[in-house]
Amino acid sequence: MMLAHQCSARAYLATFVTIFLIILFLTANRLHHRSPALAHLTEGKAASDPSQHNIDRPSKPPPNESSKSDDEDSIDGPCNRAVRFLRSDDLGLSNTIQYSRRCIRPIHGDVDREEVANVSSPLITGTTVLDLDGDCNRIALPPCEPLTLHVPPAYPPQQGQYGHLIFGVASSHDRLRDALPVFSHWLSGSGAQLVAVVSDADSPDHTYDIAALEASYRKHNISATIVRPRLKESLPRVDTPDDAELSRPAAVEQLHFLLIEDMLDAATPQTQWLGVLDDDTFFPALHPLALALGQHDHTRPRWLGALADNWVSMKIWGFMAYGGAGTFLSVPLAGQLRPHLRDCVRQSKIVSGDGMLKECVYAHTTTKLTLVEGLHQHDIMGDPSGFFESGRKTLSIHHWKSWYHAPVAQMAAVARVCGDCFLQRWRFAGDDALLANGYSISVYREGVDKLELDRVEATFRDPDAKFDFVYAPFRPKLGPDKKKSFRLEKVDGDVERGERFRQVYVHRAPREEGSEPVDEVVELVWEV
Repeated sequence: MMLAHQCSARAYLATFVTIFLIILFLTANRLHHRSPALAHLTEGKAASDPSQHNIDRPSKPPPNESSKSDDEDSIDGPCNRAVRFLRSDDLGLSNTIQYSRRCIRPIHGDVDREEVANVSSPLITGTTVLDLDGDCNRIALPPCEPLTLHVPPAYPPQQGQYGHLIFGVASSHDRLRDALPVFSHWLSGSGAQLVAVVSDADSPDHTYDIAALEASYRKHNISATIVRPRLKESLPRVDTPDDAELSRPAAVEQLHFLLIEDMLDAATPQTQWLGVLDDDTFFPALHPLALALGQHDHTRPRWLGALADNWVSMKIWGFMAYGGAGTFLSVPLAGQLRPHLRDCVRQSKIVSGDGMLKECVYAHTTTKLTLVEGLHQHDIMGDPSGFFESGRKTLSIHHWKSWYHAPVAQMAAVARVCGDCFLQRWRFAGDDALLANGYSISVYREGVDKLELDRVEATFRDPDAKFDFVYAPFRPKLGPDKKKSFRLEKVDGDVERGERFRQVYVHRAPREEGSEPVDEVVELVWEV
């Protein structure tokens, strides 16, 4: 009997050991084969499976909580989103970078936008060397130290409230195609109409799918009407020789002027203003533009715009609205001009569409030009930083991809966070840095307090007296031995979805043969 009990005990023990070993094996196997993405969570981010969270802790902190991890961005690959952002090909950073970041906590309120705000602490609090070419999962971003900045309120989200505006542009198919991302920045979801005439749509050398181009704009939530030119060949002007062959397709300058016909046909009873643009006219946001236009009586004939930036252009072309800044006609004025438009082309001695409009307005109406502060023709070449770092509010930007180069849609994206804070300035005492929000971080080796920041740094080409009536007063341009510039190159984050908004400012190291460049990067992470 005792032997039977002993055998039974041994059997139970053997069964227990077997079950224990099976459980141990299955657990080890599960740990070994779990997702690498979850095995390498950084900065304390919890797994995305809700069942893995403590029942007393929310799976995602509210957007404004300081506990919001930098790597809130979903981990859907071998790298978290913050690291993938830095490694992106279009950013093109060096394999090794010196990296610093701050997490900005904006306080929205009534601030003096024109004042250079003083911050007693440094902007750049420390740098870390990152090997972007190494194992992505071993790239550890440094802590994101908080920085409080006082900013204006955010603009209202675009929800179709600008249906009283129609914008018109005449350009080639390829330029209109390439302009879509930039047009989308300020037009998407606005309710404003865009009427675009494809100047080379009837070219015998190419066949373009105009409907597909319009569909691509509408896919970006832009109310676009894209059409072929009504004018199939250029109209003769007053100084055109009788035996001259008229160009086919029609000159884009004439199509630019005749946009008034196309926009009037697209107008609705709601329409108040017709905006004639160049294809590189850029509005940082529609909200302040609509407010500026709203200060004028659209029920009366009105012609609104801006002069050229330099006096030489003024002497050549005269006192008129220069189209790159944006020219705006009230519907009553456009209606007065319509019967005369083609005759105005024929009688004109001026090639430009802006000049034809000036002559037509003066010949057939009593309306005179009203200047709108903040619209800019930007007849500047070379380095535009003097303007963008001056802190001046701007309703429009022009020539940004020809006379100079600036990533305007990336720059102005911060307006979705804090409205008029685009190009707002802060001076940091701790490291003599100046933040021109959305454009640059400048570090002044001899101190920022010595600078006359109410003056425009003379960075662009030939900044002499011909620019005084728009940009003066000036201060001398500083060389790289006195000023170190980090320029904004890329942004990330959908503010309307509550994502953090990232700005990457880069100081590029020289690319010299035989040396390994090390770019310097400052990332500002806006908590929204």
